[in-house]
Amino acid sequence: MGLATPYQGRAIPYHFVSYASAIIGTEITPRNRYHFQAFAEVKELLGDKPLFLDREFSYLELLQALVAEEVNFVIRLKLGAHFCDQKGKPIALSVKKGETRILNKVFYMGKIFVNLIGRWKEGFNEPIWIMTNLPAEQGLAFYLQRMKIDEAFKDLKSLLGMDKLMCQKRHWMEQMVSLALIAYAIGLVLGETLRSHLFPETSRKRKLYSGLFLLLKLKLPLPYNDFRKIHLLAL
Repeated sequence: MGLATPYQGRAIPYHFVSYASAIIGTEITPRNRYHFQAFAEVKELLGDKPLFLDREFSYLELLQALVAEEVNFVIRLKLGAHFCDQKGKPIALSVKKGETRILNKVFYMGKIFVNLIGRWKEGFNEPIWIMTNLPAEQGLAFYLQRMKIDEAFKDLKSLLGMDKLMCQKRHWMEQMVSLALIAYAIGLVLGETLRSHLFPETSRKRKLYSGLFLLLKLKLPLPYNDFRKIHLLAL
């Protein structure tokens, strides 16, 4: 399980927790324990910054933990999530194509106050629903940046081969993953600085390549003084 922060169309990883499906199946405590561990370890780093998470994290125990730790959250909903108003009346999560619907101060599972926003964009098969303790529209805007994190992990696999790491011991694997994430973060910042230096905002190539791909794959000729300048900007 990895955590990252959006950056220039990709994301910089800053923490991860590892667990094996075989271990999860034999332990009394479920995978949730590892979720709590990860968020507790980064609470001080996050401060007021929101934590935005995908559907597998939309469960009551996690929300209660986030509220107790005073962590701001933005979470995509699972289908079939249960909400009610302050009088206990069930709320149907429905929104028409092309529309946005906001529901403020509703109860999740009758336990946690959240704000909801649903949006069904034309061309999509289903709407997206977000729950957050931030203003609803702000929460949706934050969540839409999550795609940058998906792109970052694709780069980690395709450009740095992280999915091919083979280690006999778990702590060795964690050390190798840590090195890969550090290398990725350095390469991303340097590559994005290089991309900004080489291509103007309106350039098609600037939109075509990520900074890391530019740095590792294109092998563009660059005078030493220019590279030194880019290196200092990246630092």
